[in-house]
Amino acid sequence: MSVVIAAHNEEARLPALLAALAAQEGVREAETLGAQTHGAWELIIVDDRSTDRTADIALSFSDTLPLRVLRVEETPSGFSPKKFALHTGITAARFDTVLLTDADCVPGSCWIAGMRDAYTGATDVVLGLAPLRVPSHAAASGAARYAAFESRRTMMLSIAAAASGVPYMASGRSWGFTRAMYERSGGLPALSGHLGGDDDLLLQRMTAAGARVGTCTRQDAIVFSDTPATWGALWRQKLRHYRVSAAYRGRASMLLGVFVGTELLTPLIAFALVALLDGPARLLPPFFWLWKLWYDTGFLVHAFKWSAGESRRPALAFREGMHIFLSAFTGFASFVKPSRW
Repeated sequence: MSVVIAAHNEEARLPALLAALAAQEGVREAETLGAQTHGAWELIIVDDRSTDRTADIALSFSDTLPLRVLRVEETPSGFSPKKFALHTGITAARFDTVLLTDADCVPGSCWIAGMRDAYTGATDVVLGLAPLRVPSHAAASGAARYAAFESRRTMMLSIAAAASGVPYMASGRSWGFTRAMYERSGGLPALSGHLGGDDDLLLQRMTAAGARVGTCTRQDAIVFSDTPATWGALWRQKLRHYRVSAAYRGRASMLLGVFVGTELLTPLIAFALVALLDGPARLLPPFFWLWKLWYDTGFLVHAFKWSAGESRRPALAFREGMHIFLSAFTGFASFVKPSRW
């Protein structure tokens, strides 16, 4: 298996990732790179135009990792930088399966082995678990706590959809595919004009090309990454994510539209009924909406606790209510405000 990581000025965060990869269990370096040996792997770091010590940091782990560092000096016109960096690494991979994560992530001790074992003879793509966690320096930040909630909520919905046979979203922090499927789908060059979408839009192209999608839900294969620490950083991140959803097509577009629409419709109907009813009856619509929030978040408590997230039900219900309106507002804003990294 080839693990490909694009890194742009990541000297501060890369050591934690490389240390976690060096400590992976259940995998080993191939005696001869290129041999499709069970358990063998290689690591490709694509140094994407970095102006810091990203390459030097990566190379300092060459004694403990089956490592290659590729350098991207310039991104072709019309090709988003991260997509080109990933494409460079994927096309240079020596194994038949490719696994992707980000330079700011810390994978669990059996991430590579767990993702590898999720492949079967009937699997072309594997989706992993990659929630955000609140860093210690942002422990009191409302933005960080909301981002951690939203990432787990989205992760659980996408994994459940994939397990039900309707995959629509992948996380670039933890997913993989066969090189044959990458080539059959047109790969990242077919998506070069999009700023984001190197994960979910590529997954949708793969499913359109007939990809069979599996999931890895092992607890020791979870990949963690820190949340944005401020509302401004979170706002910029979510604008990119929501803008990509405009390119969704087919079942993915319909599934997301129905889910978001019905989610937003419930509180809107409740508020409308408050205006139409008289007396104490006006209290019933908001009461039933709040009850629905409480009921819905009951399904999240154990999953959030299992993935090391906030698991207090009142907090989850509060953030679920926030999410309904913040996601609608951000989704609208993403179409009128240009996205940027």
